[in-house]
Amino acid sequence: MDHKSRIQLRIQRFEEKREKDRKAGEDPPPERKKGKPRSKNPDEWTEAQIQRAVANVLDRLNVCWCHVPNEGKRNKIAGNMLRAAGLKSGCPDILVFSRAPNKPNARGVAIELKRARGGRLSENQKVFLQSLEKCGWYTEVCHGYDAAIMSLEDLGFLKKKGN
Repeated sequence: MDHKSRIQLRIQRFEEKREKDRKAGEDPPPERKKGKPRSKNPDEWTEAQIQRAVANVLDRLNVCWCHVPNEGKRNKIAGNMLRAAGLKSGCPDILVFSRAPNKPNARGVAIELKRARGGRLSENQKVFLQSLEKCGWYTEVCHGYDAAIMSLEDLGFLKKKGN
């Protein structure tokens, strides 16, 4: 029996077994999506979940901003290509180019997001934030979603609750 015939026979056996199981009502349950479910409590969110939530807010405000995708593991070739193109280690998560109403003299706003509990700045992040401050940018480290929203309120992008 040649290779093609063996493959066709295996497919036929598989289909017969599948049909038999289907008739017997033994279809396997659908697989659950893998990954960590999003907690209702923002204090338990990951940095990526906080980033997506803040991005949604900034987009709804029509603010000119961007996220620099520094996070994540990459292979050496991809990492070298990104660094050659100008990717800098320690760049803040959010760069806002629109003038902040309550900080009119700031050239821009740089926000580094961290988890509500346990998030720490790397040395490269500290240096990058200090460099931006020297250039006239307003910088802030926000631990958690609530802190990021309070920062946007303090900057004047959002109205404070109760006002």
